[in-house]
Amino acid sequence: MRGKGIVPWRRKGLLPGFFDFNFDVDDFFDMFNYQSFRADLKETENEYILEADLPGCDKNSIEIVYDDHNLTISAEHSETTEESGENYIHKERRRGSFSRTISVPENVNGEKISAKFENGVLQVIMPKISPSKPQGRKIDIE
Repeated sequence: MRGKGIVPWRRKGLLPGFFDFNFDVDDFFDMFNYQSFRADLKETENEYILEADLPGCDKNSIEIVYDDHNLTISAEHSETTEESGENYIHKERRRGSFSRTISVPENVNGEKISAKFENGVLQVIMPKISPSKPQGRKIDIE
């Protein structure tokens, strides 16, 4: 429960808590670990570079598709841990898949896109069709 602080406890009727629909939707989806991955997109004079955090993923489970100025990154994650001791055996399995589509500028040369995966970070390099300096300006805050 993010940012809620202390919530006072109050006794309500015969069925306390059951009909109390004051819940946080974000907490509900956290229960299912429904999250996408973090990604950064930066621009240089000759290319766009996308870096995505995919910890625990295997290189062979990642798929990258470029189509109509959209880059789609999909991955599957499977993890099994096993622990045993004198009087116990503990096993846990976790599996999931996720996908994210990111719009990229029209200046990308789709035939020359390359990618590498190292230490849980996917880096996708998208060369520009024609070099250009990043556009933008600094905006002062009053």
